[in-house]
Amino acid sequence: MNRTRNMTLAPALALGLTLPGVSLAGPASAYPAGNGPWQTIIQEPFSEIQEDFCDEPGLTVEFEFADVLQVRPSRNLGPNAFPYDFYFHDGYEKYTNVDTGESVTLVNSGASQDVQLTDNGDGTFTRHVTNKSHGLLYSDDGEILARSAGVFSYTVVYSYNGTPSDPSDDFKVGRPTIIRDEGNKGDFCAVVVGAIG
Repeated sequence: MNRTRNMTLAPALALGLTLPGVSLAGPASAYPAGNGPWQTIIQEPFSEIQEDFCDEPGLTVEFEFADVLQVRPSRNLGPNAFPYDFYFHDGYEKYTNVDTGESVTLVNSGASQDVQLTDNGDGTFTRHVTNKSHGLLYSDDGEILARSAGVFSYTVVYSYNGTPSDPSDDFKVGRPTIIRDEGNKGDFCAVVVGAIG
């Protein structure tokens, strides 16, 4: 995972999911206006099987997600010229009970921004990220099961591999640490398990 791909949702981080890399979709776009140029990046649909989903014994779920991002080019700031990232995202997450075929889909959108990149003095830096997002969780038949909106912040440590201004050779060290998780989120696992479990 390089520093241009942030975690988009608190449930994904809480469940310890690994997000694979993204692929370039095409030339830079002018969206959103006035702050570009912007580049469109498509995270193609990806799925994995998760056993004992949400700590529910015997519940095996196929998790699928995809994203479309509008990414502003990094802005190199500070004495080490660390690249700060900012992007908008729209995507979905689908959770399917592999035994019954019942599923729910979370449609979400929001923005992610590097707030601060701190040099740790040992060849690593700490990245402070804030995500603002909102989403709707739908049943198979289109019923809205839950709404969510809030702010999710975390830190994660990367090695900058001797090149602070070049993110292409960075690699993550350890797991993210949640700093803030506020908003109208409800009990994600209770709603999903109740719908498909």
